Amino acid sequence: MDKGFLTESLKDELMKIASMMGIQTDDSEKEISKNSKTNKNIELKSKIVGSSWNSCKSYKSQGGLGKWGKNIKIEQSPSKFELTYKGPSSGLNIAHASGGKDTLHQMYNVLICELNPYLANGGKKPNIENIKTKSMVKGKNVMFKITIPLSSSDKTWQIDRRGGWGHDPGESKMNGKCNKLESRGETCIGPIQNVSTGDFGKITEYFITHTI
Repeated sequence: MDKGFLTESLKDELMKIASMMGIQTDDSEKEISKNSKTNKNIELKSKIVGSSWNSCKSYKSQGGLGKWGKNIKIEQSPSKFELTYKGPSSGLNIAHASGGKDTLHQMYNVLICELNPYLANGGKKPNIENIKTKSMVKGKNVMFKITIPLSSSDKTWQIDRRGGWGHDPGESKMNGKCNKLESRGETCIGPIQNVSTGDFGKITEYFITHTI
């Protein structure tokens, strides 16, 4: 029978009967496919590193790049992800879990908040062994750039970090994260130490990258 001649109520009744008999209709198959895709998207989103961080929540609640675009520029391509900050080295709460104002160090949080959703699209692996930073003082402000090379991959990767401004937190926490991920069957690379120095002092970071 042409579905065009069925009333909505009759169509619903026929679909219920078909479901009880184990018969898959076109509409039910589409609904199952839709629900499956939705569940996969929810699962993937929950695996994005930084999505549950209070620092990223603070950054996004303020408007993210919509608010801080005059200070922060993002350049992304299949071959690299680059964050450039221009502004005071301290005094602004851009991406801190508890409202801190170590602004320059917060750029590493912004890096996580912005890079990992991009990586979650798949096909790109961050080369954490070759992360480059560059800084330059301009009057009362500083220019700070973080560049991460990307390479093609048939897997989906994320990046994670821990660091300190003026102190070295060590790599033990990131080692622990890698061990936990590998116990679940994921691939984890690192920790790789990255040190940035300038008139602002010294920032020591430990990076890992892993599959999801």
